Amino acid sequence: MPARNARHGYAVRLDWADARSGGVFHDFTRFTPSRLRAERRAASARHYWAPGPVRPLAVTVVPIDRPAYRDHDRECFSTHCPTTAPLLGLTASDAATPAGHPHS
Repeated sequence: MPARNARHGYAVRLDWADARSGGVFHDFTRFTPSRLRAERRAASARHYWAPGPVRPLAVTVVPIDRPAYRDHDRECFSTHCPTTAPLLGLTASDAATPAGHPHS
């Protein structure tokens, strides 16, 4: 199967402050089956947003499959969406605790 049709891959996750609610929302961009390419794209996104007056709170690489990426809403507030936790060897619940430590 060609890489462009790969089901599993990575995307760049952008986390944004929401002035209306005081919360944080996110969106995903730049799906690719290559983790290295996703990391390069994240670095490029950080560089792009750095000089602007509005910047994402975080720019990370997340594992995600193509259907989830395609169907994901923009400005999503869900805490159940892909995070960097699996790439760091954590579970989603571990990542939700302070500093990513389950006993913190």
